[in-house]
Order: sequence, then C-alpha cells, then structure tokens
Amino acid sequence: MNKIIFNLLAILILVCFTSCSSDDNQETDSNPLTGVWELTAWNIDGGFDVNNDGTVNTNLLNEIDCARNETLFFDDNGVVSLNTTFNPDLDIILLDPLLNLYSFNVTCDTEGIISLATSYTRSSEIIYVGEIEAYYDGTEISIVFEDRLEVYNADLSEIVETKDLTLVYQKNKTL
Repeated sequence: MNKIIFNLLAILILVCFTSCSSDDNQETDSNPLTGVWELTAWNIDGGFDVNNDGTVNTNLLNEIDCARNETLFFDDNGVVSLNTTFNPDLDIILLDPLLNLYSFNVTCDTEGIISLATSYTRSSEIIYVGEIEAYYDGTEISIVFEDRLEVYNADLSEIVETKDLTLVYQKNKTL
C-alpha cells in the first residue's frame, strides 16, 4: 500500500512540475518583448568618422567614446522602462561641403543615470512606446528620430542639414 501511495505521490509531483514548466514557457512565448533590450547601435545614414581614426561608421557608438549603458525593460503589463547613461552632446560642423569635410565636438554626459517609464502597446511589427513609434522585426527594436542630428556651418550660425538617427536595441539573452 505504501508503494502505491508513494508512486501516486511521485506521479502527482511529476505532473505538477511538468504543468508549471509548460505554463511558464507559454507565458514567456506569448510576449516576445518581455525582458531587457540593450542599445547596440546609434545609426546615421552615410556615417561619420567622429574619432578621426580614418574609418567612417554608420553606427556612431563605434565613434563616440562616452560611457554607455542604455537598456529598455519591457514587462508583461504594458510598461517599458528606460535606463541610460549614454546621452552625448554632439556638434557636427560642415567645414567644406565640396570635400565633405566635417569637424565634431563631443561632450559626454557625466551626470548619472536617466530613468523613465511609460506604457507600450504592440501591433504586429509596430510598438508604440508612449507616443513614439518603434519597429520590431523579431530580433531587434528600432526607433527612428527624424532630423535628430543637426549639421552646422563652419561658424555655427546656421543649420545646413539634418540627419535621421536610428537607435537599435537587441534583447539581452543572458538575463
């Protein structure tokens, strides 16, 4: 009799663990956004050689030597939180339009961490973070800020062009 009770108890425990694992996987799979997403690119069309190393990069994270740690955390309740230490002040100066010669002034933000939280909703590949529209392709989240970077003339008296800035985030798989 004790063997039967022991076997039934073992089967019950096995069923409970199997059920819990299955539910957890279904819950995680239902919202692929849930988790921490890290900033991996600060993209600009055409790119620049901000650090004057002879290499033009479209990803300005490879050009700007400021401390950076920017993450988005999406939860299952429709809230996204931003934490960032990467907020450089970048002045782009067009010295010679014929030669495409630029000068750059970079000031790193050393004031600490900026944090905020807002709601988000998702409709297929579009994510609405507050009022900002982001794009989700299954592996990356991209946010395009139109005309975000301003290019000034040589004496900094006039904006001569603007550039779109695209922030790209990838999910942190280690957490």
